[in-house]
Amino acid sequence: MRVSVSRSGGVAGITRSAAVEFAMRGDRSPSDNDWAALYRAARTQTGELAGDGGPGLARDAFQWTVRLGRQRVEVPDRGLTGPLRELAERVLAEGA
Repeated sequence: MRVSVSRSGGVAGITRSAAVEFAMRGDRSPSDNDWAALYRAARTQTGELAGDGGPGLARDAFQWTVRLGRQRVEVPDRGLTGPLRELAERVLAEGA
């Protein structure tokens, strides 16, 4: 599975992007298991965001774009919470 994240905006208007790939089935490393569990929790949360659009954009706030496989979610910073935020921040920190 491939998860990619792009965070743009903020005071400087800089965009940061990263992606990770991990196995969802078959031979998996302990790291793959962690990523897969976080991915599943985040996917559950994206259903709650569908059609909502989340809170409106705030000045100088980040805008996040998270791709979970084929699904794409765009959410303002204050709307990115729970497992989806954890996944997005981890991808930016550990991804390439």
